[in-house]
Amino acid sequence: MKTLIIQYYIDINLYSQPSFNGISSTSVEKYSEYSFKKYCAKFGHDFLRVTKPALGYKHPTWERFDLWFNSTWLDEYDQILYVDTDVFALDHAPDIFAQYNNLDAFKSPAYKKYRGMSLDAIQSNFKDTIIKQCDPKKVRDTFFQTGVWMVTKSVRDQMMPWVERYKEFDCDDGQFLNWAVIESKVKYQDIESMFNVKNNGLKRHWNYNKTYFLHSA
Repeated sequence: MKTLIIQYYIDINLYSQPSFNGISSTSVEKYSEYSFKKYCAKFGHDFLRVTKPALGYKHPTWERFDLWFNSTWLDEYDQILYVDTDVFALDHAPDIFAQYNNLDAFKSPAYKKYRGMSLDAIQSNFKDTIIKQCDPKKVRDTFFQTGVWMVTKSVRDQMMPWVERYKEFDCDDGQFLNWAVIESKVKYQDIESMFNVKNNGLKRHWNYNKTYFLHSA
């Protein structure tokens, strides 16, 4: 099985909305690249950091949808793992592709913030976004944080009619991706949440032994 870990690191000033999502380049992204190059070398995966626009829409975060639109990505690779440029692979992290190799499922680490939340609370949280169109039970069961996720050719093909609509909605790319997963009814599989541990500068200690990929932003 041929596998790739991909990041997008493109000058925000090349886009019409450079402040979209409040994301800008920082020095942490250099270590993110280093950590995933080391991780890929350890397990025999390819690594690529894309530095030039393909879609040129709003902000570099939308570039990841090129994995759907450019067929050569998933003609060459059986599975592609997308990771944000502020995510770090820790040295003890196991091989994610070895553990999650279902080629018919979209996969992402479980995002526990919304799991177990009441349906009324889900609807209240997403009442002003594109997610309001979705079945709240599906949102509760599958909503994921879009900093780490895995796509395959069959997943790309099933989701394409929804992903093609990306310019129709005034929303952020993360909620759009969740909407496309839910509305396309593609098979969804949770990855262990240790592969995307958020540490948003909160006044708490994160547990090294319970973290494989640390998401710093």
